[in-house]
Amino acid sequence: QDSWRDHDNQEIVPGAAVVTPHGTICLRLPHRVRVDLTIDRAVRIINFKNNIVLSLNESGSSAALLHPNGRIYQYGSRVEILAHDVQGNNKYAKMWYKGVSFTSDQCALVYLVDAAGTRTTTDSFSDLSQDLSLSVYYNESRHGAPYIQEAKTILDESQYWLSDEGIENWIINNVRVSQTPDGLVRVARNSNKYLMRTSPTNGTASLTTPFLHCTASLGQTSHLFVRRGERRMHFDCTSFIVRNAGHSAGFDEKNQLKVY
Repeated sequence: QDSWRDHDNQEIVPGAAVVTPHGTICLRLPHRVRVDLTIDRAVRIINFKNNIVLSLNESGSSAALLHPNGRIYQYGSRVEILAHDVQGNNKYAKMWYKGVSFTSDQCALVYLVDAAGTRTTTDSFSDLSQDLSLSVYYNESRHGAPYIQEAKTILDESQYWLSDEGIENWIINNVRVSQTPDGLVRVARNSNKYLMRTSPTNGTASLTTPFLHCTASLGQTSHLFVRRGERRMHFDCTSFIVRNAGHSAGFDEKNQLKVY
């Protein structure tokens, strides 16, 4: 499986869609963005300029966002979060049926924010250091050499048009992909029920599904945000706050626990 850092096949013209040896479809766009699709409509977007990857599995039940500010991995009703701290004291959170549990590298305790408030608990967090986007993308989808022909048929039936505003549009296997002249890429599936977007100009990314909504950006508004139901996590690269059922807690800029 290809490493997402490997901007391979540089000779392919931006805007060209090809079938890969993996039996998947690869759409290489201007501004160093690539959109990969399986024949089962799993999606993986790679923004090489900002080291951002978004991934959605074929059923929509699992998604991942990899961003310089952190990583988000959602599977079923759970969301796991890693927030990258510039001082090296990374923060971790998990949204699950009990509430939101969280901790940090330098914190010996794990806290849980539930309907009653904030308390210590025992909990473990998944290792998000691997490239989760590949397993999210490939796991439930048919892929490999036997599906190359089917991928070619899908590609032959795809549509492309350029709007008056200069927005390029593709519909490939009922997945809509668009890119504005400044590079913003949007991918929509199931009548906009699943939306993914990233902009190479400002390092933003967002992912919206029936299971979660998350955003991230670089620059002046640098942040990582996740919402699932009434559970939230917001990280502005200094303070880290989780919310659940009207209760909030987290770590302030001095890495001290704060209960709001």
